[in-house]
Amino acid sequence: MTILRLLPASVVLIGIITFASCKKQPAPIASIDKTEDLRHRLEQALATGEKEIVLPPGRYRVTPKNREHLALRGVCDRVIIADGVEVICTETTRALTIENCHNVTLRGLTIDYDPLPYTQARIEEISSDASRLKARVIDGYPHAEAGSGSVEIFNPETNRLRGRMTYYGTRFEPMADGMVLLVKNRVQPELAMERGGDIAVFKVPHAPGGEMPHAIMSTDSTGLVFENVTLYASNVFGFFENGCDGSKYLGCTVERRLLDRDILPRAYPRLRSLNADAYHSKNAHHGPTYDHCVAHFMGDDAIAINGDFHFVTQGEGRVWRVLAKGKMNMQTGDEVQIFTYDGRRLENRKILSLTPDGTATEEERELVIQQQMNEALRKTGLTSAWRVELDRVESVPPGTLICSADRIGNGFSIRNCHVGFNRSRGILVKAGHGEISDNVIEGSVMTGILISPEYWWLEAGLADDLIIANNRIEQGSGMGIAVVAEGGDHTLAPAGAFRSLRVIGNIIRGGASPGLLLTSIRGLTEENNTVEPDPNIELLPWHIGPWGHDGITPVIHMNVE
Repeated sequence: MTILRLLPASVVLIGIITFASCKKQPAPIASIDKTEDLRHRLEQALATGEKEIVLPPGRYRVTPKNREHLALRGVCDRVIIADGVEVICTETTRALTIENCHNVTLRGLTIDYDPLPYTQARIEEISSDASRLKARVIDGYPHAEAGSGSVEIFNPETNRLRGRMTYYGTRFEPMADGMVLLVKNRVQPELAMERGGDIAVFKVPHAPGGEMPHAIMSTDSTGLVFENVTLYASNVFGFFENGCDGSKYLGCTVERRLLDRDILPRAYPRLRSLNADAYHSKNAHHGPTYDHCVAHFMGDDAIAINGDFHFVTQGEGRVWRVLAKGKMNMQTGDEVQIFTYDGRRLENRKILSLTPDGTATEEERELVIQQQMNEALRKTGLTSAWRVELDRVESVPPGTLICSADRIGNGFSIRNCHVGFNRSRGILVKAGHGEISDNVIEGSVMTGILISPEYWWLEAGLADDLIIANNRIEQGSGMGIAVVAEGGDHTLAPAGAFRSLRVIGNIIRGGASPGLLLTSIRGLTEENNTVEPDPNIELLPWHIGPWGHDGITPVIHMNVE
């Protein structure tokens, strides 16, 4: 049974004030600056073969080597205790690389950056059409550099995002006396909500030795455990894993640093933590566990779990021609999911053989360039071709997607986490055989919990056997929970794209209608959910999908069996 009520706007405001006054920060780091070379210390300790390595507490300024500040490669069966250890990254490149490691635990480490990978500038002038903003960089933040990127606007009265817009492709033009001109790529005056005195936040790189993305990047590793690790900044993602198996993130924190705990004096507190996602898992054989983790004020999603779709250009018979998204990660013997261009999910098949088949033809490149997907994927991301032999004859239209069902993060768990106050989604999952339970998602601009394949990014897959239970979603601007699948032609998928989902006991307060959107499911249990949308919030035009939307109905079921 679904309970439908409306939440007064005053209750939303009270929630904001209450959270701001009681949010928790990690314990203070030892303030003693260490002159010791932490990289050398760690390498020496690893060379001893000791199973447990204890790093002395303190604050270490680390200079990157080969675009990374620290690295673990080929390490097995070790515990690294870094309680009270803070690494200050001195360039806006990777903090820690982890490659081909097995059963490694990292405990207690804190990571920050000086200079920060973003800056904050107070808006002093707005052009009449809102296309040009003149802003002054706030004391204590990096100087603006000429370039382009996305801009977020914060309201200084709440230190929260102003409105629901992120300005992509904005051009940055430094001026005299600490001023910077922000020139929007696309002008939509009717949607602009910034005001004089608001604070613009945007990325500023400083990596003379070259830049690699993400604070902690884990690749092709198994049994990793991150315990009580804190990130205050990152040039892109915070924790990013690719091709890992069974990682655990226990009590980890992504948070903007408070002014009285900052490493430098600043005239205004930080408004952002990371530049992009907090926790992102890609192509995991067995999905990650996130338990009692925090992710606040990052520049994109809080938690994301997905794999890679590859693009079918010829799908007749048993042998298909497929363009790989970057590196081909399907393997002979894999079970695959198939999602057709017109939104149908076929029964899973098995790969009998997989062989390289040259590069994309001119005709195939033209097909790809016509798709509505990320520009980099359309232009350069789908170049290598493969022959994929399946265990059964099938016929699908060009533009159909295929992925390994063994590398989308199935078996994941997201429990007891607190995430939000970000410009995008709270929890974004494409995997199945897992659970999303007992979490709190507050103030996410887009959907609180979204279960959906994404044609735009070619992110896989299609979730089966999924539990979404006892989550609390508040103060958002988009839908509370949405399970939705669209084909490449934007057709809403029929029932069966998702299978065996249980959506039970969730509380959704505030946000747009529908607060609960459940589509394309075969085998749905939906009960005891409380949905209280805010009648004053409407979905942004580009968030309204093929299900239709009247702005009133709090709960929608479509194409459900």
